[in-house]
Amino acid sequence: MGKKARVMVVEDDATLREALAELLEIWGYQAETASDGLDALEKMRSFRPRVVISDLQMPRMGGMQLLQAVRRSFPEVSCIIVTGERSAEDAIQASAVGVLDLLEKPVDPLRLQLDLQKCLGHSRGEG
Repeated sequence: MGKKARVMVVEDDATLREALAELLEIWGYQAETASDGLDALEKMRSFRPRVVISDLQMPRMGGMQLLQAVRRSFPEVSCIIVTGERSAEDAIQASAVGVLDLLEKPVDPLRLQLDLQKCLGHSRGEG
């Protein structure tokens, strides 16, 4: 049996962060959580996720800054953004840093599951 794919959830809302992590584990992924971008970058060094699911608006380091840092340091990692307020500008910025999708809150579980499958299809590294 292969290893579970690792997914990091970066969300400043503790309730949503834990709910997403629990859902990922139910789906068979290994989940790690972080409360903001700086926390996520620190944990990524040891956790080595294949996918990052990040909120856009967070204290200390927001989602867009995090994903730019991920692109530089972990180019093999796929990214999905979740946001309470989706704008055209956010979509353009997200696309520019290689984000697979920009999901609006509340997150549709089926769409998230499909996006994760796409991400894992795009990043064929160790699992």
